[in-house]
Amino acid sequence: MTAFIKSKKGNLYVVLRYNLNGEWKQKWVSTGLKDKGNRNQLKQRLDDYIREYAYLESGVERDDAYFIPFLRKWCDRHKPEVQPNSYESMVTNINAHIAPYFEKRNYRLDDVTPLMISDFYGYLTTEGNHRTGGGLGTASVKKISSILKQCFNAALVLGIIKSNPASAVKVPKIKNPKAVKYVYMNKTEANKVIKAFEGHQLKPLVFMTLFYGLRRSEVIGLKWENVDFENSTFEIKSTIVRHRTLIEKDTTKTDDSAAVYEMLPQVSQILLNLKAEQNENRELFGSAYQENGYVFVWADGKFFKPDYVSNEFKKVITNAGLPPMRFHDLRHSTASILFDIGWDIEKIKCWLRHADIDTTSNIYLHISKERKKIMAEELKDLYEF
Repeated sequence: MTAFIKSKKGNLYVVLRYNLNGEWKQKWVSTGLKDKGNRNQLKQRLDDYIREYAYLESGVERDDAYFIPFLRKWCDRHKPEVQPNSYESMVTNINAHIAPYFEKRNYRLDDVTPLMISDFYGYLTTEGNHRTGGGLGTASVKKISSILKQCFNAALVLGIIKSNPASAVKVPKIKNPKAVKYVYMNKTEANKVIKAFEGHQLKPLVFMTLFYGLRRSEVIGLKWENVDFENSTFEIKSTIVRHRTLIEKDTTKTDDSAAVYEMLPQVSQILLNLKAEQNENRELFGSAYQENGYVFVWADGKFFKPDYVSNEFKKVITNAGLPPMRFHDLRHSTASILFDIGWDIEKIKCWLRHADIDTTSNIYLHISKERKKIMAEELKDLYEF
């Protein structure tokens, strides 16, 4: 691209000559300056005009050359390719974190450097949590990092930039004393949890989650149409998730998450009892009963919402005087208990439907550390000195 100055009716213009797909084109840009006395000053700025309008040679729109407008367009174009809750998460992170930080600087895509992104991650980890005034956790920053990498990669493919500034920038590891500590229960501890839910409507759901290591979205999304009493199996095919909105999906988290399970006699009886109870409630509520096909529901047929399950689980655990834990720790504990009874990593990977063995191995490493503490306790006073 080259730039030269032209005068028209006493006003100065910068004329940009550029090559687009083998064809030479020109673009006239008004400078707002009068010819008299300003020509030398404008000559000093020609390189700035070339840099600002370099996007013309990529054949993209002006907004597409600027980081935040391009990011928003990329996100909208990306929407059909991701799950609705993933799209909502992307929009939230763009609006809450990425745009407020970069938009005021009005950066072009090729202005953004690895150092800028590194500084941005540093900002997020120290003061990026607008609710508390502190920093965001590592997992949150990693989600934002993934958005940036994908966005810049799309710009790279389109030829707008020559390299992806986010590709080599690592998310800093954050030592957070308030970080969530995963719980890996043994069989005795898990039975105490089940007992704590005696008489509670969530007991069947908790029991089934522990047995099969189901995710919260999967267990509350289980439908009767996917329960086969004749062949003693049930299938994980649908989920209920929440990000900003509540979403019912006839899909699982990943393709690997879908599975058919053998229904143990205990589980079969529990589900038969629930089905009979729902039939009674259906007659009791009449037309007010909500038909939705879910297994775990309120008396009037409404399905359990994700937030209710998580919050009520913590409440019951606390009231029972048990150590604090999250609902997802039931899934971790399934892995822990399966290790205890002798299952190897490959079998547990299959049972928990992890997409790769690394996920299972990482859980195993956590469990091993906890088990070593227990083993050390068991050795106390074993020998006399």
